[in-house]
Amino acid sequence: MANKKDKNRKDALKRKSAIESLKFQTRWGFEKHFGTPSSLYSVFLETELDYIIELELQEDLLSIKRFIDDIKSGLCVEPIPELGDFYHSLVAISLGISQIADINKFCIPTPWDELLNKKILSIYYPDEIRNQVVEYAKEKNYNTSTYLGQPIVKFNQLYIKISRKI
Repeated sequence: MANKKDKNRKDALKRKSAIESLKFQTRWGFEKHFGTPSSLYSVFLETELDYIIELELQEDLLSIKRFIDDIKSGLCVEPIPELGDFYHSLVAISLGISQIADINKFCIPTPWDELLNKKILSIYYPDEIRNQVVEYAKEKNYNTSTYLGQPIVKFNQLYIKISRKI
């Protein structure tokens, strides 16, 4: 019984840590890219963060951020801006998972329940780099597979399809 309590306590601490990390990195990332958020963007960020936490996606988003950062540092390449399923997520933009040229063009927040139901989300890389990204992910022991001939990286609840822009 003590082991079960310890495991539950460790799980709760892990979840709390992931939530705090996600919130901090999101706020810090937004300020780094766009400056102090206006009240409208603050409300968008907080609402989206609460929704992500409610759906228990915090660990997946942190893992996806680590994956994107790892690709960026290893291959010096970033996902194509304003493409993919994360394009309308202010949290994903703040974390560097997606990019937007002008924050003033941001209009519709991501419906995370629809993305969760979709299960396989796309991130786009240039055609000539995409295969290198997939090989790099395999070398770094990310859980990779294919879906309908497209390479995917598996996380806890979400799968990321590494698509190419032709």
